[in-house]
Amino acid sequence: MKITGILFFSLALLLFSCEAKHDEQQNAVQVIDSARQNDKQTISAENDSLEKLADKMVASRESYLNDGNTGAEEVFIKALTTALQEPDAFEKDFAGLKKYEINIITSDDHKLRLFYWLSPYSGSMWHVQNIIQYKDEKNVITALSFNSLYEDKDDEGSPTPFFDHVYALNTQKSYLFTGYGQMSGTEPYSVSHVLVIDHDKFSINKPLFRLGKSVKSQLFASADLKEDQDKEKLIAQLAITYNPKDKTINYPEVNETKNGSVFNGKRNVLTFRDGMFK
Repeated sequence: MKITGILFFSLALLLFSCEAKHDEQQNAVQVIDSARQNDKQTISAENDSLEKLADKMVASRESYLNDGNTGAEEVFIKALTTALQEPDAFEKDFAGLKKYEINIITSDDHKLRLFYWLSPYSGSMWHVQNIIQYKDEKNVITALSFNSLYEDKDDEGSPTPFFDHVYALNTQKSYLFTGYGQMSGTEPYSVSHVLVIDHDKFSINKPLFRLGKSVKSQLFASADLKEDQDKEKLIAQLAITYNPKDKTINYPEVNETKNGSVFNGKRNVLTFRDGMFK
């Protein structure tokens, strides 16, 4: 009887221990599932928040025309810049922003992304918002407004271009931006900048384009649209193009006349060597 009692007690203890362990494992799984669900909800909430702010920004154009208030876009830019610096933000596609015509282009080395859209407050002169997101070799993410990098507020064409390409120059963490815009409905332009990243400092003001005896921090060409000209064709003629294989940049030649700026049909070529286009 004693042996039977001992065996019964041992069996009961074993069953209790197994059940307790099962409960612990089940609780652990529930905690993990709950944490994952919370993460998903957080990501969803962040995306929803950005989309709602983007919606408010787009909808604010009418009030802007009435009172000139640009606050909705400023709030969205701040929220987007913050979101772009979150861990794993570089891997997110932010696809929900596309319906607000907020698009993304990526540099050819896949270390820099540019979020851009035409400001709802633009008129015949385009004002394009460009937000940089950069991931360095230590996986540190930086996000900032490209437009904030213009030091000379009277700089031609700034800060309004649509950038269509971003190329890594493989020197001093430098990136070549090429794009286009319009000063007015009758004056399209093309522009190119080199972004230089030095630790946590970003600059587009380094003179890296040698044009004859002068050295400039950008390439810029605009022309006045004539009555018989096709606007899209003129924009294409003014385009600045870069060939990453031979590191040459091809840009249009414009003459200043009494009737305005005119594309003369000629194009010039600069080659990137020794850290400069010349």
